[in-house]
Amino acid sequence: MITVTQIVSLLTALGIGSILGIVVKSVLDRNAELRIKLKTINEEKYRTILIYMSIVINPTNKDHFILNDNVLYELKKDSDIMAYSLSKLNEYYYQSLLYASDDVMRTFKVFLTESNRDNYIATAQKNEKGSLE
Repeated sequence: MITVTQIVSLLTALGIGSILGIVVKSVLDRNAELRIKLKTINEEKYRTILIYMSIVINPTNKDHFILNDNVLYELKKDSDIMAYSLSKLNEYYYQSLLYASDDVMRTFKVFLTESNRDNYIATAQKNEKGSLE
């Protein structure tokens, strides 16, 4: 026969187990949510970098993209647009050291040294191949 002590022990164990399960699930859910947010932030950064790279290659491309950058859209001369976009890319390069893979950083640096379509594509492909994770 089950004693009162065993019933109390069983109920206590179930209660603690349930509470522990809820806490663990909450922590895991929070971590998953943070990973998703971080991935979204990184994707936005990469997208912005690729847009500036495209503008460096062809300054008229600024009319095809929407960036939250009033200074860029006020510039009219191609040389000013290119210089400004390169300065933004240099800024993003140093910020990228915190989150980008080594492969992305190498191709990004090559693009900054020699801005052309091939180096743009190489950087975009490195971004695409798992560097966002």
